[in-house]
Amino acid sequence: MSKQKPLEPDSADLPTEVALFRYGLIAQLIHTPPDKGHQEALLRDIAARTYRIPGSKRTRVSLSTLRRYLKTYQAKGFEALRPASRADVGIPRAFPSEILEKAIALREEQPARTTQTVVDILQRDPTVLLPHPPNVHTLTTHLRQRGKTRRLLGVTAKVYRRFERDHVNSLWQGDALVGPWLPDPQVPGRQRRAHLFCFIDDHSRLVPYAEFFFDEALPRMERVLKVALLRRGVPHAVYVDNGQVYSSVQFGAACATLGIERIQTAPYSPEAKGKQERFFETLRLQFLPEVETANITTLTELNVSLWAWLECVYHRHEHSETHQAPLARYTAGLAQVRHADPETVRRAFLWREKRKVRRDAILSLQGNRYQVASAYAGRILELRFDPFDLTQVELYLDRALVGVATVVIQTRQRHLAVEHLATEPPDPPKPKSSLDYLAALRAEYHAQQQRELGPLQFARLAPAAETPASQPTSTED
Repeated sequence: MSKQKPLEPDSADLPTEVALFRYGLIAQLIHTPPDKGHQEALLRDIAARTYRIPGSKRTRVSLSTLRRYLKTYQAKGFEALRPASRADVGIPRAFPSEILEKAIALREEQPARTTQTVVDILQRDPTVLLPHPPNVHTLTTHLRQRGKTRRLLGVTAKVYRRFERDHVNSLWQGDALVGPWLPDPQVPGRQRRAHLFCFIDDHSRLVPYAEFFFDEALPRMERVLKVALLRRGVPHAVYVDNGQVYSSVQFGAACATLGIERIQTAPYSPEAKGKQERFFETLRLQFLPEVETANITTLTELNVSLWAWLECVYHRHEHSETHQAPLARYTAGLAQVRHADPETVRRAFLWREKRKVRRDAILSLQGNRYQVASAYAGRILELRFDPFDLTQVELYLDRALVGVATVVIQTRQRHLAVEHLATEPPDPPKPKSSLDYLAALRAEYHAQQQRELGPLQFARLAPAAETPASQPTSTED
């Protein structure tokens, strides 16, 4: 995964972080309901622990509060867990990069060192010039985020037991792969890396959806998951790493809204997602060499080739571990599939920002101006929108939808955070090859789509400009 900062509409959205914390407390009761009579014992166990609660100095959550969170989620869903109104709480100040690097070096030198000891050493280091000592709690948080805890640095290699979920859509594993070099569509004569976002069903090994992009960004991963949900239903859980796109508040809120449990691997443990890694190895051996042979030059052609290979080859060949073809194994479990409602999926992935309405009932977003009802003049509203289409902005007050803003002046179609994402011009002409394996697969795939219009089709999705009309798309460009 790339370490670039993910594109989020509001990375300091405290109400959403609070809701995610509350959801995390009760997630095991929602996704793995206890046997009758055992729920109260589990609640007491959760209440007995201590926590770092976002925006609060408290460390415990009472039993009655846990009951209220559970009842609220079951009745109204994830959004109801967000606090109705909350004063803005400042984000802890990050350490200068050189101080954090020194702290990491000290911890790596001796993993048994406590954070307090690291702070004591930094205080006595003549090369460290700070007006006051680093905060122990904040430094601990940064070390944990970098995977430099005493426990992780002090353990030996783990042995992972092979596991498999017992039905389809019980768990999807998600990850990204660095793909082939292609000609840069925006800079003639230069090459640019393609990146693949992919999800795979743990039980059947079927790939609900995968797509290559020129950038490894949050909106790209969101697009892949949205199309996967609409194609193959809603999984009970997704298993992802600690990359920034998967750790983002935006992604966590979307999963919680849809009732999907987000499970993250331990830092630096790619082997924990063995099925995803095995699929990538198959992709490297069977598909990527053919990309080079076929001399593919555009992102569009690369993706159509990928989808053709998945549907015509990978999904139909017997898997060495399950001894079934992924599509056959998935189809046998269709009774367990929870189908996705397109409107619910769309709303779950809307970006969120807060704005204060002016006295003349006008608010601004990305240089655009919108008219709202005069009753909201002077109020702070939460705006939810598709970052690729700013023509429609939904208005929320205390978690409730109160209307849609009317565009008065529009100077920008897209959010600045997605404006730079690479798009691709129309495909240039390319000479045909009689030995082009992927071209043959694309033709077979196209013929298959013409023949088969089964229950797993998703024609309700609007086509996007950068994706061929023959392939399902999301609402993004």
